[in-house]
Amino acid sequence: MNKLTFFLIISFLIFSLQSCKKKENEPINENSIQKKSELKKDSTTFKSLLRLNEKLELGEIYTDTVKFVKFDDNGDDWYFVVKKNNDTVSLIYNTDDPKIIRGAELEIQWKMDSLRPAGDPEYLDFTEYLISWKKLKSKNSERDFSKLKNQSFVLSCGTGCAMTHNVKEIRPINEASIKVTFEVDMYVDGELTETFDETYLFNYGNKNTIKNMKTNENIEKIFTESAQRSFKEFGAKLME
Repeated sequence: MNKLTFFLIISFLIFSLQSCKKKENEPINENSIQKKSELKKDSTTFKSLLRLNEKLELGEIYTDTVKFVKFDDNGDDWYFVVKKNNDTVSLIYNTDDPKIIRGAELEIQWKMDSLRPAGDPEYLDFTEYLISWKKLKSKNSERDFSKLKNQSFVLSCGTGCAMTHNVKEIRPINEASIKVTFEVDMYVDGELTETFDETYLFNYGNKNTIKNMKTNENIEKIFTESAQRSFKEFGAKLME
């Protein structure tokens, strides 16, 4: 072995030893994937219409007062739908229909938690979950309908015919039903031809209904879609 070959072999061995030592001294970032995941979680802002302008914590239990809207069991997850102020919120509640009357005032406990939709396990979302609910005392006896006493709406009853429904009396039957008597003025070609009373029952159970108490028929069987909207818009004001 000549001197040049021997020198090259020694140089290669020294370089290899230095490279190995450098790798051994480099710090190992353990659980780097986990730390990135935690950072993403910490930087996520959880929000809900139940708590506007408030940053929520994942898994923390919150308590709010709401009005019940409906229970929706048409899907993989079942939803307990409520209204707070002017916002409607659906909370996951995978249990039997609670049979609550629409418009009932409730105190609910809920939390933000993770959700992986059925059929798409790779997708991760965060949403509201209902933990518990309890019904608060009915406020029907305290409800003030005085602002609605002067309300009226006009329905078309054919060519040149119109009926003005003027609120005459509003009387709660129970927490889910309100009876309203209208004084109806019928006009034909702009002239008043007849005045009579009609009474309707506005029911706010799981299925909203408005029924003529004389004929016992729902408004869907009596009026056009446009007229039905007028009744329903008035009915919404009854529950405000």
